[in-house]
Amino acid sequence: MMKVIFQKLVLFTFLIVCLTGCVRYDVGVNFSQANSGTIIQHIKLGEQLTSFSESEGNAWLNGIQKQALKLHGKVKRLSPEELVVTIPFNNGQDLVNKFNQFFISEVDSKVNRNLTEKREDSLLDLEANMAIKQSNLIFVERNILNFSADLTPLGVVSNQGNIIISSGDLINLQLSFNFPWGAKLITNDFPTWEREENNQYNISLKAGQVNDVTAIFWVPNYIGLGAGAIALFILLGFILKYPQFLKTMKKVS
Repeated sequence: MMKVIFQKLVLFTFLIVCLTGCVRYDVGVNFSQANSGTIIQHIKLGEQLTSFSESEGNAWLNGIQKQALKLHGKVKRLSPEELVVTIPFNNGQDLVNKFNQFFISEVDSKVNRNLTEKREDSLLDLEANMAIKQSNLIFVERNILNFSADLTPLGVVSNQGNIIISSGDLINLQLSFNFPWGAKLITNDFPTWEREENNQYNISLKAGQVNDVTAIFWVPNYIGLGAGAIALFILLGFILKYPQFLKTMKKVS
């Protein structure tokens, strides 16, 4: 056990010294309404990483690009080392399905499997999962969104469970949510977050720990609002066209 910790400690120390700030990894979820939204992923590889392993970095970005296109997303390649992925979703369940499918396929890519086979404790052996519970109230929708990311492979843990060293300097992991009416966020002890004026919540995930985030929020259901407006318009039109019917109903009552 001590041998494994020592090996990982040496590996992390070497990487932090040589590759500080090598990966920027941002994931954003814009949930503007019950039936529309986007997942936005921004990845930028630092010069240190591309110099250290340019072929693996490019292969990883190319794999992300292919997977995004399979999910009907769009990819903007800002440079050979940087890309922005935009994946649309139609509702909360579609968000969860696409997020989990995209993340699992990304982590289980050929590049990551090759790296994992080279050593028992891979830095890329990460797990993340998203789930949602929804209550449709016709005109609005209540959502409870749960996100969990196991980032323990990004840290060296002692026998007492303390983080000896973290690779947070290697990978900057950020998660953001944007809800039109705001949200209530519940987290465990590790992720930190702040709210901006436009109801955007920026969450910093902590390497070496299991990060849990729960967001409780309401979004407008424009399909329900549209159906209600049409029904009201038809009712008003009927009353204006047949005023005697309303008088008859009053007499009966």
